[in-house]
Amino acid sequence: MNTNDEKAALREHYRQARIENKEKVSFDKILEVPEIQTSKIIASYYSYSNEPDTTGINRELISQGKKILLPRIHSADLEWCLWDGDISTVENKNGIYEPIGEIFTNFGAIDCIIVPALAVDSSGMRLGKGKGFYDRALVSITSFSVALIYSNELSTTALPSNSLDMRVKAAQTPEKLFRFS
Repeated sequence: MNTNDEKAALREHYRQARIENKEKVSFDKILEVPEIQTSKIIASYYSYSNEPDTTGINRELISQGKKILLPRIHSADLEWCLWDGDISTVENKNGIYEPIGEIFTNFGAIDCIIVPALAVDSSGMRLGKGKGFYDRALVSITSFSVALIYSNELSTTALPSNSLDMRVKAAQTPEKLFRFS
């Protein structure tokens, strides 16, 4: 089995596990992470379907005076827009909420990025949904990166990867933050 086939099988495994997991959990512990607490500008995402819920996290960060950037898909990349927490400023495209507004391009000013993942291994290698959007974003946004994952998505074995796959610096489960060197 080649790397792409291995990734596809793992994606299906983790997606199915998410469908079967009906337990609602909170990821609010991410608010206690020092890098999050000291950040002024945070790139995040607007969760959908079975992803760890970022709605409350994003709103809490805004209430703390932080600027939140949310992505929207543009061609093969993500564009980042400032989000003020108002649901009316987000439009729904194909079941995914995306911000409306001016594009933010000063990636050097971003203090932290919160990314989705289906799984993360002990080296910080992230398994995404397969389009490479966040891998490409992590090339441009080099600050502290943390993936939100459910507890059963922290892989004890190395995830298959190729030269385009990017590692995160940490993974947050509902219970704990895992840092990678």
